Amino acid sequence: MKKFIAAPLCSGLVVPGLGQILNQQFRKGLILLGLAFLLFVAGAVKLAFIINSLTRMPDLAEISQTAALSGLDLFLVAGIACAFLILWVYSVVDAFWVAFQAERSAPGKIQ
Repeated sequence: MKKFIAAPLCSGLVVPGLGQILNQQFRKGLILLGLAFLLFVAGAVKLAFIINSLTRMPDLAEISQTAALSGLDLFLVAGIACAFLILWVYSVVDAFWVAFQAERSAPGKIQ
């Protein structure tokens, strides 16, 4: 499989940053892996706090779900999700572009 196809697939389907490691950009790949891990942990912790506060609300049956969620800080969860999406898209595009440029500059090289 061509490297410019395998690298974005690794970043897009497995973990952001893996395509950069496949492209031998180890520092960038480790930074992207670390950022993806931190965003995942931050989102999981925030969602755990939201679920915990929902389960501790008194008379939850009388309050509608949207009214119960309106008082919580869902803006942070949306920000974390957007940041992860931007990181994921950057990782895929960068992995493709770097591998494509490397393939184009050395077309006779066997992968």
